[in-house]
Amino acid sequence: GLAAAVAVWSGWVGLGEMAGFGPVNLLPGIGKGFTVNSAVVLPISVEAYAAYALRVWLSTSWHSDRTTQFAKVSTITSLVVGGAAQAVYHLLAAAGYAKAPWWVTMLVALLPVLVLGLASALAKLVTSDRQAGASQ
Repeated sequence: GLAAAVAVWSGWVGLGEMAGFGPVNLLPGIGKGFTVNSAVVLPISVEAYAAYALRVWLSTSWHSDRTTQFAKVSTITSLVVGGAAQAVYHLLAAAGYAKAPWWVTMLVALLPVLVLGLASALAKLVTSDRQAGASQ
């Protein structure tokens, strides 16, 4: 699993850098030097969300059918998107691209926002299930 995680990490970071993600000063106007390479948000957001959704989907805890179905679809979709992103990165790199085409950049830029929405929705469903179970 660790080897796969390293490969996935490098693919996402490489694709992020091709799409314009890069060093960001986290404290603009306050201080210099506290920067983070924003390309790391891609593997953290997409793959961590896929793992969270997979855990909810396959957990032995009781979840409503609605939550389980949302987690299942989210897991499969996240893994497909992650796999497609890996393929796109390696194809672009093998073809000698330094910058991703505009449509790849647009799709990659949307991912953290979409994952934020999906993670928030799934967390709310899990919380609602927990509260419903506690009240029974």
